[in-house]
Amino acid sequence: MSNASRASSRGAVCMLLHGRFPMEVRVAAEVRAAVEAGFDVDVIALRGFDEEPEEVVEGARVFRLPVLHEHGAGALGTAREYIGFTLLAGIKAAALGLRRRYAIVQVHNPPDFLVLAALGPRLLGARIILDVHDLAPDMFNMRFGGHRGAGVAELILRRIEGLAIRAADSVVTVHEPYRQELISRGALPGQVEVVLNSLDERLLPPPEEGLTNGCRVVYHGTVTPHYGVELLIEAAAEAITDVPELNVRIYGHGDSLAGVVDRAAELGIGEAVWVSARPLSQKDVLLAIRSASVGVVPNLPVRLNRFALSTKLFEYVALGIPVVSADLPTIRAYFSDDEVAYFRAGDASSLARTLVRTIQDPDAAKARAAAARARYEAYRWPVNAARYTSVLQRLAMHGRSG
Repeated sequence: MSNASRASSRGAVCMLLHGRFPMEVRVAAEVRAAVEAGFDVDVIALRGFDEEPEEVVEGARVFRLPVLHEHGAGALGTAREYIGFTLLAGIKAAALGLRRRYAIVQVHNPPDFLVLAALGPRLLGARIILDVHDLAPDMFNMRFGGHRGAGVAELILRRIEGLAIRAADSVVTVHEPYRQELISRGALPGQVEVVLNSLDERLLPPPEEGLTNGCRVVYHGTVTPHYGVELLIEAAAEAITDVPELNVRIYGHGDSLAGVVDRAAELGIGEAVWVSARPLSQKDVLLAIRSASVGVVPNLPVRLNRFALSTKLFEYVALGIPVVSADLPTIRAYFSDDEVAYFRAGDASSLARTLVRTIQDPDAAKARAAAARARYEAYRWPVNAARYTSVLQRLAMHGRSG
């Protein structure tokens, strides 16, 4: 950014992210909103094999640290990775903060203890936002709940979560059920703001010309056990008897990807399942899925998923793609049966029947998609971007006056 633009900035914001940027779409959307609101933004994130250590992306200066994320790592490996990144991020944020004098440091969880990396800028007067993407103790329970010592570790994570909330001047989170849960865990009602993971519609591709594939089922996003992608494969193996032309396309990566491919082969539908060979940007994924006949949210009924409200759900709705979703509380709180076709969470046969019904009755599917798109008007990104930037502006002004 030029010196002139920095001089006119509302303040400097540092975002701390144990993830890749701009692949983390929530963070990318918030960065765009902050830059457009006049803030000077730095992002400290993980570095992938093919990424530059420093560059300007989405109007922000990005600093990528030499910590690689390992899919499927055990509890100790995950802890080492999180702790290592927190230490390096803290050093980087402190060094940058000496020059930049950040008004705000925004910490994207997990882990919650990443808030420690904001200590340097905090001592220089920065305000802290804790952005709760997931409930870290619940996520730990989902991944490691059956292991020895997991109960003690979860109690420790609960304590860390509470300390992180108290350390933050403001908390933003992804939907109202999370807000209520965070309040029950010690956050003050006026401290927590909801910023939905809705789609920045400037990324939407133009409508595709011509006919679409009426049997094309898509899933995109992280491929990990609790998101139920293997369940989708099992359902497709049942549904293909009634819909022989059915094909499933998966755009995503994660620790369950190999298992998904193997399961499709075991069930004899390997040729009907396609998996992306490389990670795609959000814009490229939207372009790839726009002509799908069905978008699936197959989340399993585990503890963490009672709060899940997938970004992919909003993307399907914004694109006008009929949605088939697991019947889980938070999703149902935002969309009704008239807008989304629900199946019994965790039940492959129920998913198969819902897929067949959706494909074989395209008029009803289109009507649900249109109703969902109308409901989505209240959830659109400009509404959430304004809510988010108001938090930034309030904290920046408070910092200058304090």
